[in-house]
Amino acid sequence: MKKIVSILIIVFVLSCAGQNTKTINKANHSPKQTQYNSTPIQKDTLESNQDKVTFSNIDDAYTAITQKLDQLPEHVVRSAFETALNVLKKDPDHIRANLVLFHAHLYKANEDQTIKQFKKLITLNPKTPESCIELGTVFARLGKISEAIVFFQKSVELDNNYVEGYYNLGRAFSIKRQFDQAINAYKKNIELAPDHYRALNNLGWIYMNKNDFQKAIGYFNRSIESKPDYSIAYSNLGRICLLQKDFDTAEKNFQQYIKIKPEDPEGYRNLASVYQKKQDFDAAITSLRKLLEHKSDDLIAMNNLAVLLLSQARYGESVKLLQQVYQADFKDNKFRTEVKKALAQAYFHLAETLAKNADKKQQAVKAYRNYLKYSDNLPQEVIQQTNDKIAALQ
Repeated sequence: MKKIVSILIIVFVLSCAGQNTKTINKANHSPKQTQYNSTPIQKDTLESNQDKVTFSNIDDAYTAITQKLDQLPEHVVRSAFETALNVLKKDPDHIRANLVLFHAHLYKANEDQTIKQFKKLITLNPKTPESCIELGTVFARLGKISEAIVFFQKSVELDNNYVEGYYNLGRAFSIKRQFDQAINAYKKNIELAPDHYRALNNLGWIYMNKNDFQKAIGYFNRSIESKPDYSIAYSNLGRICLLQKDFDTAEKNFQQYIKIKPEDPEGYRNLASVYQKKQDFDAAITSLRKLLEHKSDDLIAMNNLAVLLLSQARYGESVKLLQQVYQADFKDNKFRTEVKKALAQAYFHLAETLAKNADKKQQAVKAYRNYLKYSDNLPQEVIQQTNDKIAALQ
């Protein structure tokens, strides 16, 4: 399973040579979405006898192998693979059977067969809107968005009232930042399904990116009306309010997001940003601490919390956090330089505070030395002054 990512990269590079479509990171261009819907496996269609698993039909084999592939035991994948082979003997172009075969080869890290099967997928001609979506989804997940659009477009050509087709077209066009086409797709989606809260939210996100905040707010509110516990719409509303400097409303939306998704650290991160803008630093510190309860290795949050603590003259706490961040293994040299600079400042202020206490002179000496250690390009005069302070304390 360790080779799955590398095989996906090889498939991406080799399967459609000569095309100029770029892979686009979806997380950078669209709000996080729930994965495409699929029907859960019914217990009575999956027979198990210790390690032996057999599927009674290709649909359940497809559902099993397209959900959390890397977590499946090998015998389940093998059974799905055998089920697909039996179907393909009678119908070589069966969409789901070919998709099962592709995922099985991917699971087994069989590079040659994976690429061969991927090329087979490109040649398939789906006859139903649902099959178009299933094929398009595979291409989308591999970053081949233009190819995915072809299949999504065909789904609505086969059925011009197919809601899921327009929804997926909207998502794909958004990923490619073809916003006008995305707007048209989502509007058709909403025309057919006025309460489609994801399409409403995504349309709001597009208008937010186009700086048309009034329209964006309208669609986010409609999304929430359709699904009052849809957390993403609250988060998007909060971001717009933050941009508009309506900090009180932003705070309410991010609090609502946290109420719905208390385990998600991003809610606390956004709320901390609001409190910093409001100069409510104690509340910002509390929010960042809550974030770290849910994601203890978040270096950005640790650094931001340390800087806040430094601004509030809580130097010991700041030093402790900055040391953790500085000693962590990361490759961002610019960030490391910023952390080092903050650490030097924190040690200096800590030393100055400790030096005023007769019982903590040795701790002050250590802090001054660390100040010199983490400082870059200090003037010689400052270095000498610091060494004089150390001498006076000893």
